[in-house]
Amino acid sequence: MSAPTKDQVLDALRNVIDPDLHKDIVTLGFVTKAEVAANGDIDVVINLTTPACPVKDQLKAEAVRHVEAIPGAGKVTIEMTAEVRGNQGPAKTLGANVKHIVAVSSGKGGVGKSTVAVNLACALARTGAKVGLLDCDIYGPDIPMMMGLSGHPEHGGSPDKPKLIPKERYGVKTMSVGYLLPDDKPAVWRGPMVHKLIEQFLADVEWGDLDYLLVDMPPGTGDAQLSLAQLVPLTGAILVTTPQAVATYDVAKAVSMFQQVNTPILGIVENMSGYVIEGMVEGGTPGQKVRLALGNREEELELDPECRFRTVVHMFGQGGAERLAARYGFPMLGQIPLNPAVRVGGDGGDPIVISDPTSLLALRFVEVAGHVAQRIAVRSFSSLPILD
Repeated sequence: MSAPTKDQVLDALRNVIDPDLHKDIVTLGFVTKAEVAANGDIDVVINLTTPACPVKDQLKAEAVRHVEAIPGAGKVTIEMTAEVRGNQGPAKTLGANVKHIVAVSSGKGGVGKSTVAVNLACALARTGAKVGLLDCDIYGPDIPMMMGLSGHPEHGGSPDKPKLIPKERYGVKTMSVGYLLPDDKPAVWRGPMVHKLIEQFLADVEWGDLDYLLVDMPPGTGDAQLSLAQLVPLTGAILVTTPQAVATYDVAKAVSMFQQVNTPILGIVENMSGYVIEGMVEGGTPGQKVRLALGNREEELELDPECRFRTVVHMFGQGGAERLAARYGFPMLGQIPLNPAVRVGGDGGDPIVISDPTSLLALRFVEVAGHVAQRIAVRSFSSLPILD
């Protein structure tokens, strides 16, 4: 039997449909190599829109299955690569080498916005993406502590145009006012000063080429949010909330603010979505009842065959973020349970996706990062003409 042709390989790959863009990977231009050797061995390269693509393994498995089914096919090698595509909008003066600038914001403080920003940045960097993290929370800059970094940044650039070199750890380039001020000195600044600092962080920092620049915003809908939206075209915003009504109420204000400045909402992350209580009863018997006092109520649990029990306590309520997402029509990117390990990692400068990458919490952050990258890829592709 003769070896397959390149056209046969491409026809087979047209059966692989991207679930988000709803077109086949050949039409989308993802197939950058399709070679057939004389003995029938087939070598294919599929270049995706992000290294954090959550359906990468699925697409590869489908490609292998369809190519192997070609009559005369020998050994099939599928290599998956990725290249983040930038938005096809107006040219940027600030952040010109950054493909996507994404605000991480919340309506109120205390919801874990900085924790989410740090772990998402580290999760994206672990996939091979080039990631930056800009701390725009001028009045409460937590990124240096959460990333385990300190000290004044070094200077670079040319003598006539000096720039600051971002501090880097875990593959993430970072910049914060926390590097520029003593730990005990507050930033008592008015709006114009905040605007100027954000402008300088975008113009006078050697970010280099970045796929994603996550911007940790201060809580609320104040000067920093408006300044960022005015200075650069944002790819979108990620909103962080807890399930409780007061948090989702304030997030609704943030939604309206981003709508007013024409910034799309990529989705919402529900942090502190529940606390897992589990344990074991020594000397217990399977099926035995255990009563737990949970605030103003009691819950009766049954021991499993190993005499263990487990329940989830929704300390801040339940379903608030889902109702908010449904109301405004943007997706839930993920739910992060409450766990002391996140706090320990943040205080110690070792985000949970780095300190315990196989834990449930780390995997949740990785999942959210994948959804964020997916949403960004869909938005960037929607501005490009795709030929049928």
